[in-house]
Amino acid sequence: MKKRHLERRMSRLAKKYGLEITIKHGGNHDEWYVGGDAVPIPRHSEIKENTAKGILRTWEEMVAEAKEQEGEDE
Repeated sequence: MKKRHLERRMSRLAKKYGLEITIKHGGNHDEWYVGGDAVPIPRHSEIKENTAKGILRTWEEMVAEAKEQEGEDE
């Protein structure tokens, strides 16, 4: 999977839940933050399919958890 495609899917998911994301660029990985948690994204232009699926699964869990916490704070 192309890195750009993965980032687009992650961004759309966070936007769907109305959450703000923060991206920090590192040497080998970018870190995407939502709700205080981070998921590392390799800085390769092409990411192996299973790695991308794992990243998306983790991101979905983090976004859902952040949305729950946001709802509790209100």
